[in-house]
Amino acid sequence: MKTREDYANQFYIDDHAVLFALLIKQAVLLGEKGMDAAVKGVILYGKERGLRMAMRCVADGKPLTLRNYLNYGEWVDDRKWSDFRPAAFNPFVMEAFKCGWCSSWQKYGLLEYGRVFCQWIDPSLVKGFNPEANFSMGDTLSGGGERCRFNFHDATFAGPEDFQSDAAERTMALAQRARDFLYQTGHVLSAMRRNFSLELGLITGTRLTDAALKEYAALFGREKMDVLLEESRQDYLRV
Repeated sequence: MKTREDYANQFYIDDHAVLFALLIKQAVLLGEKGMDAAVKGVILYGKERGLRMAMRCVADGKPLTLRNYLNYGEWVDDRKWSDFRPAAFNPFVMEAFKCGWCSSWQKYGLLEYGRVFCQWIDPSLVKGFNPEANFSMGDTLSGGGERCRFNFHDATFAGPEDFQSDAAERTMALAQRARDFLYQTGHVLSAMRRNFSLELGLITGTRLTDAALKEYAALFGREKMDVLLEESRQDYLRV
């Protein structure tokens, strides 16, 4: 009998990216009100994830600075589907030259819906961590840019050596705090389903979610869909 960890090993960035895009795709079929619900769903997911990061940071007795934000991430791309690099240190800028999310959307013909995710996710993560933090997005790969650009206006490092001085802490933190992509994809389903029901009503919200899950199952299999449904029933603000 398969355990949760057995199933978790089958989930990765493509599950997370595709489910998000399929949920957004179903919502925007309703026009402006659907797009509004889709955007608010991405924001809800991002803020809840950022809040979890903040809760861990505060529990460790640390201030909610953007420098600490960088140390409290929740996912690890150990298959190297993405390529993120520091581009400047004062203030800190990160750039992505390859993105597993963008590649997944391109593979499945979902890039136009993935753009909604890219526009809103990182600002929402930061706001969930600290509403006063100064962060902005530049170009994105999904929007046609040569790279994604993440501007952490309040985070400063003296240079590459100072940035690397935090590497050991980031590595240790991720070992303790990282959440696998079954968890993260379950949170996608939970947040979007809740928001669709709040914004569009229970009947419409359930219909949109079910339609997206049906498309997901056609791509990734009914078994993974069932595992995802079970995963989505937990409390995502528990750390």
